[in-house]
Amino acid sequence: MSDSRPSSVSRPRIGEGRIGAFLCAAIGLLSVAAVLCLRFPAFLTTPELRPHYDVELLRLVLAIAMIAGAGLGFLSLALGGPRWRAGIGLSALFLAMLLGGPYVPTADFQQPSVYLGLDWMVLDLFFTGAIFALLEAIFPRVRPQQLPLREGWQLDLGYFGINHLAIGVFMVVSAHFAHDIFAWAVNPWFQAHVVVLPGIVRFVLVILAADLVEYVTHRSMHEIPALWRIHAIHHSPDAMDWLSGSRLHFLEPLVTRSLVLVPIFLLGFPQDTIFAYVIFISVQSVVIHSNIRMNLGALRYAIVTTQFHHWHHAADQEAVDKNYTAHTPLWDLLFGTWHLPADRWPLKYGTIKPVPGGMVGQFLHPFTGAVADFREHRSK
Repeated sequence: MSDSRPSSVSRPRIGEGRIGAFLCAAIGLLSVAAVLCLRFPAFLTTPELRPHYDVELLRLVLAIAMIAGAGLGFLSLALGGPRWRAGIGLSALFLAMLLGGPYVPTADFQQPSVYLGLDWMVLDLFFTGAIFALLEAIFPRVRPQQLPLREGWQLDLGYFGINHLAIGVFMVVSAHFAHDIFAWAVNPWFQAHVVVLPGIVRFVLVILAADLVEYVTHRSMHEIPALWRIHAIHHSPDAMDWLSGSRLHFLEPLVTRSLVLVPIFLLGFPQDTIFAYVIFISVQSVVIHSNIRMNLGALRYAIVTTQFHHWHHAADQEAVDKNYTAHTPLWDLLFGTWHLPADRWPLKYGTIKPVPGGMVGQFLHPFTGAVADFREHRSK
């Protein structure tokens, strides 16, 4: 679990070159991945997302980012920043240019059955990373000594990459689960009435339906020891920020997305509603784990907030078995699992009984050894 003691590692300051070197490395590596997506779209991009892309705009953003990354790298070297990070970034940018740069031509292709969601990883990491790293620096919730690159960030970044790259597997498995097992329950008459509802009503309905399944699934993962073996990985970070929510055993998104897709499939929502839902939950899942202080006032009864979800991750006795919903707290309010002190935030996070620290150990954790139930992990 974490505590409130300051870290011994100093916070990077403007003028030292450390921030520029890190940004140069990040932009350089993301640029290589982005150019590979442009060069091999059939294998490295997500078919469901492609129709919504403005490719020319994305090419322009990539070009600007590469120029900015190179500038930050040379500036970092001039300021005496970490040469190895700046070197990695500048080398990656050079490699991206060798691969064709932001304007590499793309040809027509046939979609293979197997692909990686590299495009989803690049876009999500680039935009959410830039936005939330800035917001966390400006509006830290508590303990301002928490560093942007706190302990465990590399592990969480690894989970971020794997769970995004595996989007194709998750979508195929969840789609087959919903269609093959629940096709008998489809009612065309009912679906026709859902489709003609106003867009905002459909959006609210998909949030409520998906979150009810999320509530039942999430609560089961806490109260059934065999499922807690999987979910404990998500609760293992002892600090909360925009990246910590990515720490998920691969079985968890596989199970959760398959079950959540069932009501979406049965209700027959059109693609625009589903796309709006995907964008909403992608942003909100980062917001509720982030290290950002926000007060939404009365809206906290309508939408899951950062403070609400932080109490779910808290290693405090009062927070055990609370706050299971992911989008709206309605179901927690109805089922008596709501917990949101108005004037307090948790001081400690994580599991009482630690889980293995590495990705391989965490992958094997649900299948090896004796794992206690939720209360033995989370309460003394």
